[in-house]
Amino acid sequence: MLDTGVAPRPGLAAAVDRLFAEGTARIYLATITGSQRRFIVSLSEDLTRSVACM
Repeated sequence: MLDTGVAPRPGLAAAVDRLFAEGTARIYLATITGSQRRFIVSLSEDLTRSVACM
């Protein structure tokens, strides 16, 4: 993002760190959209917790 001049949103670095911490575990993605925003939620392999939200 920095290479393209887009400023990362607060919390993005922490979300990426949590995704890396999951290692080779499968991560499921869900998209939540609204009229003005969009979120990507990363769920753990067993679908019991949110790993990250961006």
